[in-house]
Amino acid sequence: MIQFGMMEPDKNRDEGLYQNYLQLKEILETGLAASGRAADLREAKGCLIEIQNHFKGLQLRREDREELYARLQDAFATVNKKIEDERLDYELTALSNYADLKPEVEKANNMAASDENTREAWDFLLVVQNRVKGTKLLREHRDELFSKLQGAFETIKSRRDGERQVFEQESRQNYLRLKVLVEKGLAQAEETHEYKETREFLKKIQSEFKGLKLIHEQREELYSRLQTAFDILGKRLDEFFRYKKKNWEVKMQFTLSRLSADIFELGEAINKDKAYLAELEDHQEILVSSGKDNDVLVGVEARIISIKRNIEQKYRQIADLEVEKDELKNRLEDPEN
Repeated sequence: MIQFGMMEPDKNRDEGLYQNYLQLKEILETGLAASGRAADLREAKGCLIEIQNHFKGLQLRREDREELYARLQDAFATVNKKIEDERLDYELTALSNYADLKPEVEKANNMAASDENTREAWDFLLVVQNRVKGTKLLREHRDELFSKLQGAFETIKSRRDGERQVFEQESRQNYLRLKVLVEKGLAQAEETHEYKETREFLKKIQSEFKGLKLIHEQREELYSRLQTAFDILGKRLDEFFRYKKKNWEVKMQFTLSRLSADIFELGEAINKDKAYLAELEDHQEILVSSGKDNDVLVGVEARIISIKRNIEQKYRQIADLEVEKDELKNRLEDPEN
């Protein structure tokens, strides 16, 4: 009786170990199936780690534990091999991509340092930058390429700053020289009775503006003063024709000059708008490449649309003035018609 009583706990213990085995086996089967279905290898490994956690503290017969753990280890080995293969494939692809992109980045740096057209260099930098962003690369290679590209961007910015300083110096010299001429033309328009000579002098001053480097505000200031001289001379000519009633041809010639001045002014305004448009488009590209300031980007894009409309409108105005100018020329050539 004593021996029989001692066997009961052993039997219960064996039954408990067997139930643990069945429970863990079911967990193992379910986990292995979930790991096999996982689309991502790291998710699959997570399923296996979760199964492994169920082994901790669970009483099992040695042979049962070894059986289940062996199956789990086989699954770990399979997943780890796939992860390693995936990592090696990624590294090979990344190294190949690095070998392809590195010459492009070097080319971008050379363009940034030497190209006369910084706009083309900037555009090429953006293209290469986007390729680096969208390409598989090792982290250290990506950091290296981005660092070189950033250096190239800074080079272009520095070159543009230098060009801007030179431009401002030349503009200042041009402004001082042209200001003397404009003041002289204005004084002549207010006082002279040599209308034709004065008109030619004003036209000569006007031609000085073409292709001349000037800061926008200085150009507008001087051109406004020159336009005032044209207006004063025009009013004086109107008075002259009203009271003298002669020199019709001179008046027509002056009208043609005034139309030419208007056309020239519109052309200058178009050039100014185009320069501003180019600055806005550069700003737009910087905002797009940075991926920040969406509100600012929307405002810049709205100004770009507005400037383009203004340019189109000015071209239409020039076309209308050219028609009027041609009609006046025809009248001068054949006054009888």
